[in-house]
Amino acid sequence: MLFLGIGGLAAWYLWTRVQLGQKTKLIFKKIRLIGKGLSKQFELNFKIQNPTNQTGVVSAITGEVYINDRVVADFSSFGEQKIAPKSESDFKVIASPTIGIIQLLTQRGLLKSGLKYKIKGTGNFDGIVAPFEYTAKLI
Repeated sequence: MLFLGIGGLAAWYLWTRVQLGQKTKLIFKKIRLIGKGLSKQFELNFKIQNPTNQTGVVSAITGEVYINDRVVADFSSFGEQKIAPKSESDFKVIASPTIGIIQLLTQRGLLKSGLKYKIKGTGNFDGIVAPFEYTAKLI
């Protein structure tokens, strides 16, 4: 009887963790260029929403920044951040350029059809890994 009770509690706990991982939402807010001179980086701002009744944990966010379908930076954050029940939290990540930003923006033909960016990656919400992708046009 004791094992049945422990098994039931374990199943309930796992079910609530899966629900939390599936219902947590990662919303991209904005991208901005930070730094001086040639050492510029992208600051990515996300909002994480937890609509459940339990505290959630974001343990990793990784991905790439694309400009006009070319990878220009990558990012990773492995620090844990807790999100209170029925709340949202801001989450910032720094993306390091894979090639010089100034060089990228001055390449021939890059800005002819406008400048669009894409943020693509994965987030780990309470052990559930979920992909995300956001695309927008700057110019």
